[in-house]
Amino acid sequence: MKLFRIVVLALLSSSAFAKSDFSYYVAPDGADANDGSRAHPFASLEHARDSIRLLREGRGYPASGLAVIVRGGHYSVANTFTLDAKDACASNSPIVFRAADGETPKFSGGLRLHDFKPVTDAALLARLPEIARGKVVQCDLGACGLSTIPPLEYGGFGSGRGFKTHPNSELFFNGRPLPLAYGPNDAPVKIADVSTNRTFAHKNDAGSHEGSFTYEGDRPATWREERELWLYGYWFWDWADSYEKVSAIDAGAHEITLAPPLHTYGFRKGQLFYAVNAFCEIDTPGEWVLDRERGALFFWPPSNPNRAVVELSVFPKPLVDLHDVANVCFEGLTWELGAGDAVVAHDCKSVTFAGCTVRNCGGDGIKMDGANCVLRSCDIFSMGRGGVQISGGSRKTLAPGGNVVENCDIHDLSRIDHTYTPAILVDGVGTRIAHNLLHDIPSSAIRIGGNDHTIEFNEIARVVLESDDQGGAELFGDPTFRGNVFRWNFIHHIGSRYGSAKAAVKLGQAGIRFDDAISGQRVVENIFWHASGGVHGFGGVQIHGGKDNIVESNLFADCDSAISFSQWHNAARWSNWVAKYTNQVDMKLYAARYPELARLYEGLDTNIVRGNLVAGCGEFLHRGKAEASGNVTVTNSTPIAELLRRPDAPKIPASQIGLQRDVFRRSLPKAEIQNLREGKPGN
Repeated sequence: MKLFRIVVLALLSSSAFAKSDFSYYVAPDGADANDGSRAHPFASLEHARDSIRLLREGRGYPASGLAVIVRGGHYSVANTFTLDAKDACASNSPIVFRAADGETPKFSGGLRLHDFKPVTDAALLARLPEIARGKVVQCDLGACGLSTIPPLEYGGFGSGRGFKTHPNSELFFNGRPLPLAYGPNDAPVKIADVSTNRTFAHKNDAGSHEGSFTYEGDRPATWREERELWLYGYWFWDWADSYEKVSAIDAGAHEITLAPPLHTYGFRKGQLFYAVNAFCEIDTPGEWVLDRERGALFFWPPSNPNRAVVELSVFPKPLVDLHDVANVCFEGLTWELGAGDAVVAHDCKSVTFAGCTVRNCGGDGIKMDGANCVLRSCDIFSMGRGGVQISGGSRKTLAPGGNVVENCDIHDLSRIDHTYTPAILVDGVGTRIAHNLLHDIPSSAIRIGGNDHTIEFNEIARVVLESDDQGGAELFGDPTFRGNVFRWNFIHHIGSRYGSAKAAVKLGQAGIRFDDAISGQRVVENIFWHASGGVHGFGGVQIHGGKDNIVESNLFADCDSAISFSQWHNAARWSNWVAKYTNQVDMKLYAARYPELARLYEGLDTNIVRGNLVAGCGEFLHRGKAEASGNVTVTNSTPIAELLRRPDAPKIPASQIGLQRDVFRRSLPKAEIQNLREGKPGN
């Protein structure tokens, strides 16, 4: 579907910073004993960094800054590359770590595996499903250079082990991640009942904090011989997942006992789960397990592994760690195959990543806080957790951070932790999120905390593919989060109906969701297409208990409902909730910036909906009312391009939405974008 023409995002230079006349060179075949010249390059970024430090100590650092030109090829990461305050620069004399023209340097935390042999041990073969016997191979990890394998530990949003990156090795076959053996593949196991100990009730939902429960069916009986078995599930709420370690399985009683610490929300009858890291569940090409006692990896290869590139991510720390750094830029570099987070940057100023790639890591892509930092035209994909975390500015003073995430393609995330690991997680004040393509994520694409953020010109598609009670972009809880603007975004094909399960969730999935008292947001001139769902029913925009939100001049097409509400209708509930947050900020300062705060306790559930075009939606306003005016409703489903040509259509700059060509993104992923607009996977 050709909705938009392509325009070019102009930049003044081929680099985020002007090019310096002085350069060091780094190459895979270099040596750190060399002088760092083009003819005699260094072997490592670390030695280039240390040489720059020596220049600065001796006053030989060039006034215009310095470039480190990194030649293409493979660089094995044995230690985190670090920069700190000693490497901070003035704005007119930056350091730029730049890929050589036309070349791709790859910094890898992975280990190449080799010498795969068929499994011949009779006891192991007996534990495999019949379909897998003769097809599973094994690899001696010690012979490949891996002498120590850390214990397996997982988390998840509701995990008692903490919602954070838990570094774990993963297997990649010709650059694509393979699934740790899990099962059942077709239908998860259901909790038959929970323990009667430590019971509790939440509204009409009863549960137990005890780590034991009975299960339906007989499948878990086959898991008893697994040495390091974990279970994955949404144990109480369908938006809070976690991995739980198995302590014991009583097949006679159909009972599973879990090892503490346990899921923080408890366990509920009827919830679903499956086994993870189970040798006996290797029943599909690509599935694998690590046997730490044997020091071996077992897997069913998709094709001949001895003719493929098979890699195990092993480096557990960040590949890059920046602290208190200023005016440093990375251009055109690739980081991959870390077992944890890829890039961490703390308390940085004017740090830029441009045209870089982060892929195939077990944690988050880039985590950055500071001021005036920029991620431009980067590709971040195939991550165990989220894409970008960025924060800056002061909620105490409302001073903006000035950070920017623009023109990035961020997708195929949350492979390990499925929920609350979005493409972009924003906090603080005054961040701009623009021209990004965000897609193929089990939960949200953007989560926002704070004030005065601008979210514009983004395309968001095929997200919230699994989790319930979520939105493609969303905020939660704090009614002092104000001044955020969502404009000129194209949000489409949202929800589990576009995922593998195809089933409607219990509550809902929305294009943009304002949860629990979020107020004072502006949603202006966006396109929502196939952007709502769920049994309870969410609209393209879902407002839960908030007020003073403005939904204006948007196009809603082919949504179950355009706008939905979960109104509180309870002044006491509102007052008690709001008091938790107003006590944390200077309300005099905030009321001066956001005058509607003077009426915070008035007009409960009052929101403004005006000038929207609604076409082919089941309902306009679902489960609530608003101050509505100037809205136009078209009964029939109509192509987006035709709707935008209507004289009463909102004036949306559709041609400028999404990824743009620039000096770091010379071409666009046209096939990927086409698939997304047809509701298909992005790659």
